[in-house]
Amino acid sequence: MTLFISQYGLKKLNNIKNLVNLITRCLSAKQTAKALRPFYFSVHPDFFGKYPQEQAVNQESLKILHEYITCQQKVIKTKPAQVTFYIRSQYTNSKELKRVDFNLIGKSVRNTVITVLERCDLPLSYINTIPKDSSQGDSNEFSRPIKWHPSFYAATGKKPPFGEAFTQPIIEVTLRSWLRKNIDNIRTLEESTTAVQDDINKLRCQLIDHLELNDIRWESFWGFSHFRGCLKGFHQLYKEHPLQVKETLKGRTLVFGNNSGVSLHGDVVLSGEDVRADWIKILRSVSAYDAVLERLPYMEKKLSELLNNIQVVRRKHYHHITMADEYEVLLNKLLNTLRRSQVLSEKWLGDESLSDVQIVVEGESGPLALSNTGQFLLPASVPGSLIVEFIAKNKEQGSYTLKQNMSYRLYEEKAIEECKQHLELKEISKDENITCEQMITCCERLVTEYWKLGILLTDTRLNISHYYSMMQDGKICIPWNCKMDE
Repeated sequence: MTLFISQYGLKKLNNIKNLVNLITRCLSAKQTAKALRPFYFSVHPDFFGKYPQEQAVNQESLKILHEYITCQQKVIKTKPAQVTFYIRSQYTNSKELKRVDFNLIGKSVRNTVITVLERCDLPLSYINTIPKDSSQGDSNEFSRPIKWHPSFYAATGKKPPFGEAFTQPIIEVTLRSWLRKNIDNIRTLEESTTAVQDDINKLRCQLIDHLELNDIRWESFWGFSHFRGCLKGFHQLYKEHPLQVKETLKGRTLVFGNNSGVSLHGDVVLSGEDVRADWIKILRSVSAYDAVLERLPYMEKKLSELLNNIQVVRRKHYHHITMADEYEVLLNKLLNTLRRSQVLSEKWLGDESLSDVQIVVEGESGPLALSNTGQFLLPASVPGSLIVEFIAKNKEQGSYTLKQNMSYRLYEEKAIEECKQHLELKEISKDENITCEQMITCCERLVTEYWKLGILLTDTRLNISHYYSMMQDGKICIPWNCKMDE
């Protein structure tokens, strides 16, 4: 398999190469100071007390020279600079000061030091004793061969300095080969977590039944064993405050996530990192969010009207939950900026209805984009003029992609169910960034070539992603475009 490096990657490699060359050409700080010692005795401002004007000039020029040499030593790109020095004679009693003007254009510290000494008619005896590095010439090649990663030679076509033996062939990983290598570990992980999963299911069902909840979900970065700990802790909280907890959560959905509050969907979210005392404080404030939740549909309707009846939808993210009060602030910012852009809105959108187009209010900042599902992602900080222009220029593409994605969803559900039955899976899911089309393609390939896998996937939980991985609870992640055996 041939590996390719992007232009950005090649640029980084070249920068590293040039960096090493520049460093090898730099004098050390100690060598630089010793070489410039005669120069400092000739121009240092402390010796120009009787000449305040010349003293100020030398002080400023020394500052410029010092910054220039420091940048060269740190391999920071430097711009040419012009300096002026007044030089006093160290060898005569003459009180006349000699003025010297020159430009700092040296490509290395050594060149800069030589330029300063020559222009000031100072000896080069010390710096001539410092040997020049072999890499100081015009060539950018290293003085010794460097062993780069094989992908560098594959992308540039250069011959490896250590022969063909260095460029080891890259072995392609197929789904069957990866499963055969890891299936024993996967089964072991799944068996070792069975008791934990049973506890989770038991506690979850008990809490849903006792509190009359719609659902309990786990949407945190932490592992599933932490979910069990949260359920046990919450069950203890329920025993301590049965009436208050039930009255607050009845008919709601409880989510254990990475932060706390009430989500824009009305779910009660408790952070898995908090303790029970923090949870009870959140539960006591849940009723205060009801007024916010009631205002959100009204604000979304106003936003829709400002953009010709466009659809305002709320998108769910697994590991990031937007709270209701945060969402209200974002909507308010968008409403204000679009109200100030009504003239431009009429210019770009006119009277055309956008009821077949969807927008999602996507955080405070970020790129103004059209997602692969056909939804416009609007950050609240983007000016209204840019929003209406972007929607006007991409509304046809957005509408087409949205309809195509909706039709794909029907096929996706069928493909998932068929794949689950053919491979006898316990569960099949996908990452958020996997499109419907990619999921359909993957499921169809698995169904078509399931006979090649034998019983490797039987009774497993499969997640379609962009990479191979074994999760802590035994769930299998495979890339949607995984290679099958021939």
